[in-house]
Amino acid sequence: MRFRAGRGADGAPAAGQETGAPRAALEFVEDAAVAQADAGVPSFHVTVRMQRIATALGLPGTRVYTMPAGVLVHRADGTTAFFDADNSAAGAGSLRMDQLQELQSLLDAVAAGRTGPEEGLRRLKAMRDSPPRYGTAATLAGHALFGLGFGMLLKPTWWGLVLAAGLAVIVGGANSVVARNRAGAALFPVVAAFAVTAVADLAAPRIGMNPALAMIAPLASLLPAAAMTYAVIDLSVGQAISGTARLAVGVQRMILLAFGAYAASRLVPDAPHHTGTTLDWAPWLGVAVFCAGSLLTESAPARALPALMLVAYTTFTVQFFATDLGGPILGGFAAGVATVIAAGVLDHVPGALPSYAGFVPVLWIVVPGALGLQGAVELGEPGDHLNAVTEIGIAGMVIVALAVGILFATLTSDTVRSALRHRTATPAARRPGMSRGAQDR
Repeated sequence: MRFRAGRGADGAPAAGQETGAPRAALEFVEDAAVAQADAGVPSFHVTVRMQRIATALGLPGTRVYTMPAGVLVHRADGTTAFFDADNSAAGAGSLRMDQLQELQSLLDAVAAGRTGPEEGLRRLKAMRDSPPRYGTAATLAGHALFGLGFGMLLKPTWWGLVLAAGLAVIVGGANSVVARNRAGAALFPVVAAFAVTAVADLAAPRIGMNPALAMIAPLASLLPAAAMTYAVIDLSVGQAISGTARLAVGVQRMILLAFGAYAASRLVPDAPHHTGTTLDWAPWLGVAVFCAGSLLTESAPARALPALMLVAYTTFTVQFFATDLGGPILGGFAAGVATVIAAGVLDHVPGALPSYAGFVPVLWIVVPGALGLQGAVELGEPGDHLNAVTEIGIAGMVIVALAVGILFATLTSDTVRSALRHRTATPAARRPGMSRGAQDR
């Protein structure tokens, strides 16, 4: 659904609209802005990127702003258009990874002048209409690998891995079904958290695991890692409206998950506890398994897996040593810097995901949302509440540190690239033997 301010009821341009600009160019800027909003990327990224696209298409006076419910396009003639985004929850992307890859390629081509607006509009529609790359069986296998890989990050037991993979398949499959219904999608986090926690409370102690840890991996796909990280980024750069909306959505999701988990932990009796051998080596293998699961569930092409794994292992390694050196908050900041740099370096590798999508799955590896969920559940249980509050506080600070690291690396790399482009273009702008005044003429 689209509402265009400055148009008549018949859809014809109203008085004062940009009639000098090519119609297709303006439509492409509008549709591409909505596509990026649907991808759930930070608002400041959409604003900066679309300004470059508009300038390349001869619309330098056009400004694009992302809002909680859509995109606001302000034209050079003073008219304004608002476009509803497809994603119903602010900060939650509705595009798959393969669609993000096509969108990035298209925007690069338009900005470089290799693709015109008419062809761009055609490719945007084709991207929207493209079906998922993998079938139901492969997608369910992806959910199993997602849960298995995330579970390995938590140093589980052997049976803990089986439990994580099995419950992740059920949660992922059910989520894909209820996502088509707005009411079902809103209530699903509570139901999923209740069911997973109930099973974990009954099964985890018998296989030598802490139920509060066993419940995290199956629910990892529901954690608002990207939304909360992008919320802090938007707030840091002055995008208060979109940042606040993303943060509210992320906090609401965490509250729903925590409520469902807490209710189950109070109603389900404690099971007898048995000891088990934890797999201390599992996190390093879990990164690769997690990436494979993310690729299948998000319909990314198989050729993107090596670059995705390199970004993930770079981030995980940097976070591991930074955390060992200065604690989890420093580890979160270092992980944010590392993931942006690694994704940017590999952005030009054939088959790699776009830089702003290549590090999104990696946000789960930092596990701030998992820490917060675990702390919220433990807060409602008898025992040491101070430890639970500490976990929630650390999780919040890790999210902030991660977002600051991402913002720092993004702005620094943009500044360096801009300086290098200017330095390269300056000598070429002058012809040997010509004075500055001659060139200006």
